[in-house]
Amino acid sequence: MMKALGSELPMRVIGMLMGIPEADQEAIRDQNDAMLRTRSGQRMKFTNKAALTNEVFADYINWRREHPSDDLMTALLTAEYEDENGERKTLTHQEVLTYVTVVTGAGNETTGRLISWITAVLANHPDQRRAIAADLSLVPGAVEEVLRYETPSPFIARYVTQDVEYYGAKVPAGSAILFIAAAANRDQRRYENPDTFDIHRVIRHPLSFGQGLHHCLGAALARLEGRVALEELLKRFPDWDVDWPNAKLAQTSTVRGWETLPVIVG
Repeated sequence: MMKALGSELPMRVIGMLMGIPEADQEAIRDQNDAMLRTRSGQRMKFTNKAALTNEVFADYINWRREHPSDDLMTALLTAEYEDENGERKTLTHQEVLTYVTVVTGAGNETTGRLISWITAVLANHPDQRRAIAADLSLVPGAVEEVLRYETPSPFIARYVTQDVEYYGAKVPAGSAILFIAAAANRDQRRYENPDTFDIHRVIRHPLSFGQGLHHCLGAALARLEGRVALEELLKRFPDWDVDWPNAKLAQTSTVRGWETLPVIVG
């Protein structure tokens, strides 16, 4: 059940928004997933899967340029902006290709992990799950608390362009720096009893989607998909558990979630 929901829902949604043919969505999802995989003690290997995905998207873009539609790919192809010299321009083919590739991958992977965490966390907190099932107005707060409690994108990497100092530590220009958003979401200076899952918690300024200029573009969509997934799950299966001995976390470079999560419906 969770494989069908967690894998299918995000790809179908982002595929529809981007204008990706339904027949190709599964292969693209699997290629994106494979690119994020890591192995213990080994460096990441960049295979030709990324090139294959780019080739597929390039074909879509070329076709969509001649056959515009009501989707984000068409919007990217026709969007205009003013550069630093005041000249009106449109995005280049490579810019559109990069944007489509990144957004499609991000819109699929992270939301799928969120749905798996919703299922796993609420299996471990049946009383709170039953409270949500009895009052679906609690769904948005529950999704927000899952995002805080088990952040699907636990860290954010940045490149430092100039010398800076954080909390007494100097970071020289040219360094890479890693922000552990998952740790910040459990900071006891911001949240009381941060290691306790509480669907009634009031969450202000969560870092699950980053902050500031680089705040996640798809944050609203991810939240919406999480809410719809949880609400529909509870309508059909108000009670469930997980076969934990056969559950397995995925090993990836950037996102955190479940490789397998066998669900037992009560």
